[in-house]
Amino acid sequence: MNKIIFEYVIRRVAWYVTLLFFIPSLLIGESPFEKRLLWVVRDAMSSTESIDELIEFADENKFNHLLVQVRGRGDALYESNLVPRSIRLKDADFDPLEYIISKAKPLDIKIHAWLNMYYLWSASSMPNQQNHLLYTNPDWLDNDSQKNVNVEQVLIDIKNKSYNDEGLFLAPTHPEVSRYLIDVVEEVVQNYNIDGIHLDYVRFYNENYGLNPVGLSFYKKYRGESNVPFLSTQIIQDPIWGSFRRNSVTKLVKGISNVIKANRDNCILSAAVKPNLYSARNDFGQEWDVWLLAGYLDWVIPMNYLPELDIFSTNINVMEDNLPKKHRSKIIMGLATYNQDPNQVNEKIQFTKDSGFNGICLFSYNVFRDTTGYFDRIKKHLVP
Repeated sequence: MNKIIFEYVIRRVAWYVTLLFFIPSLLIGESPFEKRLLWVVRDAMSSTESIDELIEFADENKFNHLLVQVRGRGDALYESNLVPRSIRLKDADFDPLEYIISKAKPLDIKIHAWLNMYYLWSASSMPNQQNHLLYTNPDWLDNDSQKNVNVEQVLIDIKNKSYNDEGLFLAPTHPEVSRYLIDVVEEVVQNYNIDGIHLDYVRFYNENYGLNPVGLSFYKKYRGESNVPFLSTQIIQDPIWGSFRRNSVTKLVKGISNVIKANRDNCILSAAVKPNLYSARNDFGQEWDVWLLAGYLDWVIPMNYLPELDIFSTNINVMEDNLPKKHRSKIIMGLATYNQDPNQVNEKIQFTKDSGFNGICLFSYNVFRDTTGYFDRIKKHLVP
């Protein structure tokens, strides 16, 4: 038997023994999770009707935090002087973020503005908004070669499905990118009575990215030597390069943390991260253990999405090996529903309980809205 699965079975037995001592509290309806979060993809934020439906679902099913996507691909589902308005919004006077905050407050449901950071574009044609960064600042785009991105060619490649599987990313190593994104967050926390800011795609696309020409000039200064590697393969293999990449992303997280504390101290800062701490750090520049330990983040939400239980549990074991137990309450376990059936999700919910986490986040509301009966099959494991 796989060692991890064996350990899981032992923990399940222990859980059932422990359960005997807590039957009274279960009978009066206490929830196993203090923090019950739900990711809400931006198409559910495009009208008052869709938001009303979402709030009703969240209230009925005892979700107490909603992560609502209001910055998707370099656009805004809120009022902004920095970010172009999303074309999903047909009513020029409608402010989805303001509306959902007003609907959620009386129900004590906390609203977190979910903002995609470095992820900029994924379509095969240019944005409709002429003030989109893809028009105004194409030199900010990240690349896996030492040259500026040929946007026209990339859009063709996206259409032919020969580009990467996500799209165009901003360059974490470009200092103007960081300044811009910090300003984006500051605008939200200054203008909205928001409960939280949730950062997504606060990472490189993969281990080969980061070679934006402007970013490379700063890497050379960071390295402090004249004989810096010249070839892209040499740069990627340079240990100092790895440190530079991680430091670039961490600077952004720290900067955002500072502006939130300066403007709205009770606002929760969280980030969606790769679930395996080693891969997150080495491949994507996400040293999220550092972000937690340094106090830059209030919560971290590992996207522990793969359906295989052994991978799910291995990621948790890595967390346990690398983070002090006192930080366990700051880790909200992220589970996917789009790629597995409810029985698999229930198994992971139970594993999360057994592992001592007091928060869970499901991706996503849109699956429950669009798939009849799905949530009913996991509800009893979540709803107090």
